[in-house]
Amino acid sequence: MLEWLAPSFLYTLARDGTKYLLGRGRRLSGTQVIALRHKWKPLFEAEIWKCHQEALRRDVIIRDMRRIDNYPGAKEQKGISPWFRAGLVGTYFRGILIGLGWGTLTQGPDGEWRYTNSKAGEKGDQRVILIGRVRYEDIEEVEWNGDEFYNYPHIYCFFSHKKEPYEDIGFYTETKPSHGSLPFYTLLAAYEPVHRRSREHGLKYFG
Repeated sequence: MLEWLAPSFLYTLARDGTKYLLGRGRRLSGTQVIALRHKWKPLFEAEIWKCHQEALRRDVIIRDMRRIDNYPGAKEQKGISPWFRAGLVGTYFRGILIGLGWGTLTQGPDGEWRYTNSKAGEKGDQRVILIGRVRYEDIEEVEWNGDEFYNYPHIYCFFSHKKEPYEDIGFYTETKPSHGSLPFYTLLAAYEPVHRRSREHGLKYFG
């Protein structure tokens, strides 16, 4: 079971929940965007495949380029931390998929999804992973071997989407092919509608 986020970070994620909306990124030309996608795509795909083949941990450290000196210590602050541990779970057509935590969702009579109320004894209807999509053009550099504090890849990103690195966030199902191929992830629901509906039911936390 993959568990990367502490409850405090999930609280921050929920509290500041406009994450799925696009913000303004760096001002790059079309040529620069294409070059960055061509640069990073094969490198991340190779890293993910290696971890899959060798059954290695998929942890990474996501770091904010504009706050790189706020590491490894960081002052208490509102909003997303300048660095945090997550999971590199896959790629999509223009970036990487960052796993932020596992949990379950419950489907209401209207067919809409919300957080599972485990305190009330609910078991949940669908196991999901919360995933943030990070574009290749928002990645500046990667230290693949990590450092003396965390020997996972450090991914330096511009937090340019509502002061976060993700162009959007959603709840995904995971499918593991039986023939040893990489797992793939299918969007079940966007983050914000599920979070809003959960708050209406008095549920603040996903997990």
